[in-house]
Amino acid sequence: MTFMSISVYGQENQDKTLFVVDSIPVFGNINEEEGTLSENTVDHLNVITNKADFGEYKIYDFDKIIFVFTKEYTKRSEEIRRIPTTKRMYQKEGKWCLIGSSTPYTGRVIDYYLNGIKERDGFLKKGLVDGLTNAYYKDGGLKFYRNYSNGIADGESGQFFPNGKLQQKGVFKNGKEDGFWQMWYSTGAIKLSVEFKSGKPKLSKDAILVNSFVEKGQEAFETGDYAKAVVYYTKAVELNSNLTENYFYRGTAYLYDFKFDEAVLDFDKAISLEPLYMEAFGNRAFALIRKYEFKDSRVLSQNSEVSIYPAKENIEIPADEKVKICSDLKRCIELGCTKQKIIDAMKKYCE
Repeated sequence: MTFMSISVYGQENQDKTLFVVDSIPVFGNINEEEGTLSENTVDHLNVITNKADFGEYKIYDFDKIIFVFTKEYTKRSEEIRRIPTTKRMYQKEGKWCLIGSSTPYTGRVIDYYLNGIKERDGFLKKGLVDGLTNAYYKDGGLKFYRNYSNGIADGESGQFFPNGKLQQKGVFKNGKEDGFWQMWYSTGAIKLSVEFKSGKPKLSKDAILVNSFVEKGQEAFETGDYAKAVVYYTKAVELNSNLTENYFYRGTAYLYDFKFDEAVLDFDKAISLEPLYMEAFGNRAFALIRKYEFKDSRVLSQNSEVSIYPAKENIEIPADEKVKICSDLKRCIELGCTKQKIIDAMKKYCE
């Protein structure tokens, strides 16, 4: 739902309607982070058409206001409802103020997703984030916690995967990573342990070399030299076989170089290390799709830099392969993928 003109059935005119969800007016487009509002999350609606009853919204040019109350909102105590949200505040010189006040706000704040689930819970001191802040996934699970001092990250911080497993943990000092930070995969396996000083990592010679190979691989990829990118990514994999990103990078280079079977193997490895690797699921699905789109294709043109192959309009994909494709596309969407090509492929091959 958004600020929009809604056509009224049977009438030639259009009503300009404002939606107010759990006391929060929705004036602009809803971004992806706000979540969605489905019918089963709504408790009740109040529709106001008499402008005399618009209250604080009289100053706006609307014909109708629809007040939406979610089930989560109705469960909140009056005390919790009185705690302000930054979505009903404005910033003055970088400090949060309540609407109608020019004084920076001090006290607890809670932000919510569109469906009423808590999004963030913390404190402001003179308009700046201070103390412990918790952020949550759209299903209510803890996303991260972080300590602040006068708006700057300072103290212990932790981030979690959607499955509840710890993703990384460490300490900020004056807004920069400091000391030892540990990172994990969603399986619980250790990914990395890095020491920071004033935000700069202290890396071993091997780690520095791995990073240099990855950077060279990315440079080659961006120029369209996918075979060269594969060479550099392979060197990175050989030096550190525990980094899922390196398999993903190499698999993507294989995908662009029409080496589809090799791409699938690398995406398999990336997903085995990190089962919640959203992009790897999407790219593995497209490696299989492209394999059949370009099957038995002949080169249309070729030079020292690029070969062009014709893709088939109507392709036949074996049933077992289609199951794999649809499973990967579905998992990608479940993990939060919103790319249009993923949505289109789901409709084309899986509905």
